[in-house]
Amino acid sequence: SEIEVTARPSRATYALAQWLEERNREVYPKMEGYRANMAGGGVASFLDIRTPVKLPDALRGEKYAFVSLPLAEFREGGGVDASTIGVGRLCPIDPKFPSDAFVPGVVILTARADALASWLAGTEICGFKCDLRKRIMVMESDISTQFLVAKLDETQRAEGIVYEEGKDALDGLHFVSVQKDENDDPKGFWLLREIPENL
Repeated sequence: SEIEVTARPSRATYALAQWLEERNREVYPKMEGYRANMAGGGVASFLDIRTPVKLPDALRGEKYAFVSLPLAEFREGGGVDASTIGVGRLCPIDPKFPSDAFVPGVVILTARADALASWLAGTEICGFKCDLRKRIMVMESDISTQFLVAKLDETQRAEGIVYEEGKDALDGLHFVSVQKDENDDPKGFWLLREIPENL
């Protein structure tokens, strides 16, 4: 019997990425003829000439904030689960991460939270990244699409540095929450993991 499978390109392949990272770390270096310098290298950031597409005005947030949540909130018994994330998604969390670590994130506050969350749910969000050289925050989606989320002033750039350092400490783990205001429950909440480009 034949199984019909539809293949589609995706960057949200967390289990595959984790498996490849483990093999790159523990299997391949032990193989005869292995040379570390032959491992795939990502494109240097200064060579990335993609231009982010502006988000449609109807989908832009009025305010953005860099925040963090304890990793324990995402584990069993924590406050973030399928019942509290609206139309969002949660990626798997590596059990090696300590529960007292803090996961960096971006909160988007907008009166159009329902529309923005629905639109984000219809795209494949890969991550939110601060391009500190260009002083912008971009949303990575699909295979190679970038959306300009916000331009960063000097204070936001400093917060963006802390945000990016927090992501690096947790192998790219971060989140985005779309809310009407600070006291509102998320209309959409995504726990994401930025997959290394050299896989």
